[in-house]
This record gives sequence, C-alpha cells and structure tokens, in this order.
Amino acid sequence: MKKDYVSKLDLPQFPPNNIYPADWDFSDDLEWRLYGRSKREQWDEGKLDWSKLDDVISGMERKERLSMAYWWALLSTFDNANPVFSYAVVKAHELKEKTAVRCLLNTIAFDENRHNIVCGMCINKLCPGFPTRFKPRNDLEAKAQANILWTWYNGSRYWKAYLESYNKYTTDVLFTSFMMGEAAATTVFTQMSRNSKIETFREAFRNIAQDETRHYAFTQLVMADGASRMNDERKRMVTKQIKAGFIFLSLITYKLPEKSNTFWKLPHYFVDVNEKMEDISRDAGLGVPLISEKEEAWRSAVMKVGASLKRYGIKLPEIPELGISGEDVGDVEGDEIVPVF
Repeated sequence: MKKDYVSKLDLPQFPPNNIYPADWDFSDDLEWRLYGRSKREQWDEGKLDWSKLDDVISGMERKERLSMAYWWALLSTFDNANPVFSYAVVKAHELKEKTAVRCLLNTIAFDENRHNIVCGMCINKLCPGFPTRFKPRNDLEAKAQANILWTWYNGSRYWKAYLESYNKYTTDVLFTSFMMGEAAATTVFTQMSRNSKIETFREAFRNIAQDETRHYAFTQLVMADGASRMNDERKRMVTKQIKAGFIFLSLITYKLPEKSNTFWKLPHYFVDVNEKMEDISRDAGLGVPLISEKEEAWRSAVMKVGASLKRYGIKLPEIPELGISGEDVGDVEGDEIVPVF
C-alpha cells in the first residue's frame, strides 16, 4: 500500500484570479501549430525601405503628406491595440486559459505593437508631430487634426469599456468578438498592398495583412473550442459583437454607418473632411480603396465570418449597409459592446 505523503503537508491555498500556480498544457495541436507559424512569420518594421519613402515624400505637396499622415493616424486608433492584447494575456493567465491561447495572445500583442509603430514611423516621415504637435494652416487642416483627436477620444471611451468587459463576459465571447475586425483587416490590407503606388507602404500592408490572417485564425480556434459550451444568450452576444465590429471598424475600412450616433461621438464635419483626406491620399498613391472596393471587401469578410458562425449555430447579424440579411440585434449601444481593436 502506497503511503500518502501529501496529506500530511501544509500546502498553500492559492487566491482566485491569480497568475499562480503555473501550469502547462501542450495537447492542442492546431493552436500550437499556429503559435509556431506566428514565430516564423515575424518581421522587422525597421527594415522596411524607409529611404525609398523619403525619396517619394520629397516630391509631395504638403496636402498630400498631411492626407497620408491623417490616414495612418486614423488607423492608429485601431492599431493602438498592444495594451488590449497585453491585458488579455494577463486575464488569460488569471483565468487559467490554455497554455497555447496564452502564447498566441502574446504573439498578437507583439504584432499589434509593431503595427502601431509602423503608424508612428509613417506619420513621423510624412508630417512629424501630427496630430498633437501639428500647427494647421487652413480650415481643412484644422478639421483634419480635430477628426483624429475626436477619433482617439472615442478610443479612450472604449478602452475603459474593454477593461470592464472581463467582468461581464466570458473569454470565449470576448475573444471571438475580434473575429469581424480581423477578417475585415485581412481583406482591406491585402487590397491596399495591391493598390498602393509606394513600395514601402505596399510592403507594410502586405506584412500587416499576413499578421491579421493569423489573428483571424486565432479567433476561429477560440470559437471552435468554445462554441459547444455557449448557451443561446452567449451566442446572441457574439452576433451582436460581430455587428459592433462592423460599426467600429467601418470608420476606416468602409464609411461611418448612418445609425452610429450613440456609438461614435464625432463632429458634424467628420465625414466630409474624412472623404476629402482619403481622396487626396488615394490620388497621391497611398492605396486607399474606392467605396465600391470597400463594400466588396466588407461583403466578402462578412460572408466569410457568416460561414464560420453557421457551423457553430451562431447567427450572422443583419447589416443593411451591405445588403446582408440576418439576425436583427437592434441598435448597438456603446456600453453594451466589447470594443474590437
């Protein structure tokens, strides 16, 4: 008969929601393969050909440089996402998520930091100091600056909502909420890598699209793992988050949805100024898709997500802006959503 040595010892009782005790699980082959892929596909933003960009910028007018800096600053609203996924890493450890999930969240946090630095490096080349230290010379420039600051203000609102979301939703709902954003980003950045006339930007967009493809694969794995445990309420929440992802990311990847007043708080001139800046940057070679191309990209992304949702009994939301029918989730209020960065 074996002796029970453990019962005689005074062992510690660990507090809940803590990163200790440590634990490792290497059983999920698909997740570990994606983790391996994420390490193989790393790239260095510092090794993009920035000298070629300097040559291109030297021949640009001020309005062209500003319009491109504006677009990269707008993108940074969504690519300032390293803290989002870094916080997710902490929560994943506290909640004892699978080891591979924790590892993948670490790689996504690293990717998003790189994307954010690319935004900053592009702005620093095009229009140093924009928008916070920028001195506008006319009404359009002043409104362009204000547009970015207001967009960032909305980001600050949703950052607080994101922190609180871990107290309201399960992690499977939280992580699958990123699905729409990753699908759309993959499509749009791939499109821009083909459209851009500037080699440095083409390479950046191509690399970012590759990262976003992996991030989308991560949301697929999380859904595949958690869908069987989702009740109807949680499935409906995912449906609503897919709609929220569309509203949130449409600001840069499509256009501001008409019914988004409670979601986005922006000045009345936002859309007009945003369209003017996009037009200037497109003509200058940035690669911003036309509205018809954006619609097609979004429609493709939504249908791709819809096919995945259907496999797990989760309904696609109605998105009338794209002519897509589905579940009517009503108006998406700011305090109901999990922000998707």
